[in-house]
Amino acid sequence: MIKYRDALLTNIHKQIETWYTQKSPVSHEELYRFLHSLKGTSGTIGLTDLSDLSQILLDRMEDMPAKDWSLGEWRLFLHELISLCYEQRPEQEVFIENPTLQRESPCEQQPLVLILDDDVTLLMYLKEYLENHNWSVIATVYPHMALDYFHDMNPDCFILDLNIPETGGFQVIQTISEKIKKQYVPTTIISIDCGRETRLNAYRLGADDVMCKPLDMEELVVRLERQLRRKRWMNSILFLDELTGVNNRNSFVDTYQRLLSDAQRTNTPFSLAFLDIDFFKGVNDTYGHLIGDEVLTRFAAFIGQSAEKQDVLFRYGGEEFILLMPRTTVQTGKLRLEQMLSAFCSLTFDAPEGTFSLSFSGGIVQVDDPHRPHTYWVEAADTALYAAKNAGRRRIETAQITETHDTPKVKLKVAIIDDDPMIRVMLADSIQTSFNGWMHVDIQTFEEGAAFFGSTWHQGQEPYLVILDGMMPQMDGLEVLRKIRNLPNAKKYTVIMLTGRTEEQDIVRALQLGADDYMTKPFRTRELEARITRLVKRML
Repeated sequence: MIKYRDALLTNIHKQIETWYTQKSPVSHEELYRFLHSLKGTSGTIGLTDLSDLSQILLDRMEDMPAKDWSLGEWRLFLHELISLCYEQRPEQEVFIENPTLQRESPCEQQPLVLILDDDVTLLMYLKEYLENHNWSVIATVYPHMALDYFHDMNPDCFILDLNIPETGGFQVIQTISEKIKKQYVPTTIISIDCGRETRLNAYRLGADDVMCKPLDMEELVVRLERQLRRKRWMNSILFLDELTGVNNRNSFVDTYQRLLSDAQRTNTPFSLAFLDIDFFKGVNDTYGHLIGDEVLTRFAAFIGQSAEKQDVLFRYGGEEFILLMPRTTVQTGKLRLEQMLSAFCSLTFDAPEGTFSLSFSGGIVQVDDPHRPHTYWVEAADTALYAAKNAGRRRIETAQITETHDTPKVKLKVAIIDDDPMIRVMLADSIQTSFNGWMHVDIQTFEEGAAFFGSTWHQGQEPYLVILDGMMPQMDGLEVLRKIRNLPNAKKYTVIMLTGRTEEQDIVRALQLGADDYMTKPFRTRELEARITRLVKRML
């Protein structure tokens, strides 16, 4: 049956590619005939999920008038089928999504583990093993990248080897020791040397566990799960941000609802402000993460001290903060924030390179409809913040609420570079769906690297996520990655490499060239979406 299954999937792939490249629409009859044939064949050779989904699509077509299907229409209509066909490809573990289930919102369902080890073969093995046990894994061979990931992505666990050529594992732990004290991140040392002095030094520096190589993988998973349970318990009882000491995101909804109810009961105004430190990523890049942490701490303290007694400040993520301002109109709130901004700009921060000053931008909205969800008002304030950023930063903007929805802001650009049209279609549709309701993204597809570099689309100021196929004609993925990392503004590009299971040397080179993550083909779309969510939260 396997050869018949592979033949059918190949034919489906060719048909999708033909439709994708042709300029004319697909007729209703042609699309119906394709699904009808697919239903019968797939059911006969045992692909029951594909057969059932074909029947669902046929039923939908019978309930609609005949029409010609444009590229965008048939792509959306066949999205689930394309994803299912891709996940049925050879070498893929069995993973079939029920097409009738509603997609989950993008959030961190999987715990995140960060791994630093110069042994790429072990890195690849650990990554695959832990991901098969429902962990999300970021792996790197470079200490400086591991430190960036540690500060930016807040992993649930950190695993690192002691013997790293560029910087020893002990030095890495020493660098993040203050952060470990403030934010509980279980840290596990893995090493060939597990002598008494090595273990004692590791524990003194803040490591939670030491494991000897060769690793017992089952024991590693058990130890990580134990650490994760402890971390979840601590997070559940703590509603304060460990770094800044202000409220964290866990307590936002409850506090918002309480203040909203109070505003309704007392018939008083209620405003919400979204604040963001300007050019904060440049602080981390120029002065280091420890100085960046100090900036966040002082900023939170400054806003807290400058706000009114009834105001409540939350660290919403990274350098983003939300200030709830009960009994405050949007006009009064804007004036107060502008006074805070002027005072904050006069502050100075010390660094070994010298002193520097910063500013912040903000968006504010008055919550005047209690029936709208809190996400609506957060998004409205965030849109106003984005307008402040576009207007030159260092300013406060008021949200413009209209009956019709304004054109959403583009906060992220996503480039998909792959010579396979079917994968481009599947990834574009899947990523667009995963971001719906969360943020607006601009997704562009390119069939090869030269087209990407020849376009001016990627030369804007927004952050870019690049999903890059490793094997392409002319300019392959590694060459594209090398060129991206040589760009003067390379830090704004986050790259996920797609590669085959047998192409271990490509994975090694991708990590060495600075890929932020990689996935082996074929892969699960849900898994890719989860990884993208993690990386995007770090980028923005």
